Amino acid sequence: MQGPWGYPVLSICKANSAGHRAITASHNASVLGTAVWPSIQPLTVLVLFGDRQKAPPEFLQWPQSVSKPAGGSAVFTCVAQGVPEPHLIWLKNGKVLTPGDNVKLTNNNSTLAVTRITSEDEAIYQCIAENSAGTNQASARLAVALAKDLPDAPQDLKAVPLSSTALQLIWAQPPAEITDGIIGYVLHIRKLGEPDGKELQEAVSKTTFQHDFTTLEPATTYSIYLKAYSPLGASQQSNTVITTTLGGVPAAPSFFTKVVNSTAVQVYWELPGKAGKVQGFRLSYRKVPQSELQGPYLLESHVNTYTIARLEPGAVYELQLVGYNGNGDSNCSKRLVSLAEDGTSAKTSSDGETQCNCRQGGEGSMAGIVVGIHIGMACIIFCVLFLMFGYRRSFFCRKGTQDSWSVPQGDEAGHLGQRNGIPKEGVVRTEAIELVPQRCDSATQGTAGQCQVMIEQHPSSLPGSATS
Repeated sequence: MQGPWGYPVLSICKANSAGHRAITASHNASVLGTAVWPSIQPLTVLVLFGDRQKAPPEFLQWPQSVSKPAGGSAVFTCVAQGVPEPHLIWLKNGKVLTPGDNVKLTNNNSTLAVTRITSEDEAIYQCIAENSAGTNQASARLAVALAKDLPDAPQDLKAVPLSSTALQLIWAQPPAEITDGIIGYVLHIRKLGEPDGKELQEAVSKTTFQHDFTTLEPATTYSIYLKAYSPLGASQQSNTVITTTLGGVPAAPSFFTKVVNSTAVQVYWELPGKAGKVQGFRLSYRKVPQSELQGPYLLESHVNTYTIARLEPGAVYELQLVGYNGNGDSNCSKRLVSLAEDGTSAKTSSDGETQCNCRQGGEGSMAGIVVGIHIGMACIIFCVLFLMFGYRRSFFCRKGTQDSWSVPQGDEAGHLGQRNGIPKEGVVRTEAIELVPQRCDSATQGTAGQCQVMIEQHPSSLPGSATS
């Protein structure tokens, strides 16, 4: 607040004889002047600190001591002001408090919440407010009440998937003497892998021993437990059930490997992007070429690494990783790893086949490709040469044979005509010429075969032929 001279002021105003409030402002311990403000309300506090204003922390709300039963919850609130704004720190029995699964700090550390209280949570909690002008503290005690008058924990909690978005919870009805002291039940549900802070609660009547959760996510795994409440507090929680809504199995996990040393391999994989999409993992391995698998190692949904030790140096192992939920197992992802390798490994494909970047395998494949190309080219050249030489031999032999053929002359032709018969008048006469191929120089010894060529003449060129 600014005073009449532009300085912040913090002093108790006193009423004068006229009923007005007089303010005396000073700067550096010197009185600067006095002003009368009729509008100032009684007991307004103003202080002048010159050009800079500081104030040590002062609590507006203190934490209150409480007594809670085991399994219950407690909330402490601490609000402080000062110039500059103070920073809040919580202590438990004089030691700095570290948030955990059941201890949460929110609202800039002004709110401390303790859930699922046990005897270990019974302590004195101190709130320390500090700034450059000073410190202040306030404390409260959390006492854990005896549980002899609290209801027993609910028994035989079971979960049944109804659909891809619904689950049904059933629990045993307690005896009548216990039911009389119960005012209701509370179901606690969260996705598997989510922090406790995202837990949802749903109240149920004391006469109801089953409840349906709807509007859930498909193929998602949930963690659920139950508490009974009486006027004195909550019971211990029931058994926790893990169940999955219908809708399918998880996707095959992608995983990597790293050779740690000659006898150990580290496996690490990617977790699903959303909580509850996998209930856990199973990791197995076998030594190649053996068929018997070792394991499996059962790993929770939030775990994404595991080291397999005591392996045989220099051996090759096949690693298998499977994700599962209440609906079944995912496809199996596999990876071959050699303990002779030094470091990086290949990433497995989603369908379980390994994408290996082994250098030896790559060089062998390249050599095979080169050999195949050379063999193919040799075959093509051989075929071309075979066709060329075969064509040339056929051409020269045919030419030499045609040059050595002889046509029978004179009597030989007549005798051939007689042998074949004389055509009648008016009929086209056909002469048969016997071609006798002579032996080529390159031909082998022996009698050459004979062939006949029929030569048909037009009637107009034949003597004695009839014309119509």
